Amino acid sequence: MKTTNQNSLFKHLLEATEIDDIQCRYIAFKLAENNAKTIISIERIDKLKYTVKTDNGSYLIEATNLPLPISRVVSL
Repeated sequence: MKTTNQNSLFKHLLEATEIDDIQCRYIAFKLAENNAKTIISIERIDKLKYTVKTDNGSYLIEATNLPLPISRVVSL
């Protein structure tokens, strides 16, 4: 059940913000860890900075705009 809830939070964040999918996944994980089940509203404060109101309180979300440091993946 927690995974389904986390997926729902992830999809909502991904659609409603400019945050990339990897950071949205982590944010959804942290919200689910704090027993948030539903996002009520998302208010943009600044670029990649949001206030997210959930059924379990409000959270300040700050993301970064950094490229991933992965340059290649090689099978061994």
